[in-house]
Amino acid sequence: MTGYSSLKRIVDIITDLSNSTPECAKEKYPEFPSLSGHIASLFSKDHLHDVLPRLRLQLRIVERYNPPIRPALDPYSSTQLGIFSKNFSDWEVGLFLNYPACCIRSFSEEVRYGFDSRHLEELSSLREEVVFVSTAGFVPHSIFCKEASERALIGFLKLDDLQLLNDLEEELSRALPHPHPEYQKHYYDILTHDTQH
Repeated sequence: MTGYSSLKRIVDIITDLSNSTPECAKEKYPEFPSLSGHIASLFSKDHLHDVLPRLRLQLRIVERYNPPIRPALDPYSSTQLGIFSKNFSDWEVGLFLNYPACCIRSFSEEVRYGFDSRHLEELSSLREEVVFVSTAGFVPHSIFCKEASERALIGFLKLDDLQLLNDLEEELSRALPHPHPEYQKHYYDILTHDTQH
């Protein structure tokens, strides 16, 4: 899975929910029934009229860059959809965003809301100079999580390869401005391992 296909999966679900009744949405998406019913209800009341155009624009931009790691879903759209709401369990939101169960469990049950000493310890075990990149908002249970990597939520890049993500980040910020204070970036690239030091 690429960053584009990972994002497209979510946008396709949201598009489907835009044409569903809340009851049908809950039946069709039993992994996240409350969230899917809520989103379908908002669409039926025309409260999300600007969400699909923003997400389609994000998807077109991401398709052009074809990044190896999925950027975060447009923060404005996520807010409108209820992704950041405490009305839905971490499990429902995580499954909606296609996060692996092992990572949702770590986030929710172990209260690992950010990168911590276990992630840094894993990073220090690497023997090459790399940057660990994660979709913003996603905290893997391990930086080596195979499922998260296969779902294009995390990855290791050489320093030279970061320019593609930086260019994508810049274009997304220009094309889709938003006021969400904690999601000014679509990626976390905070963990590096430098064998020179």
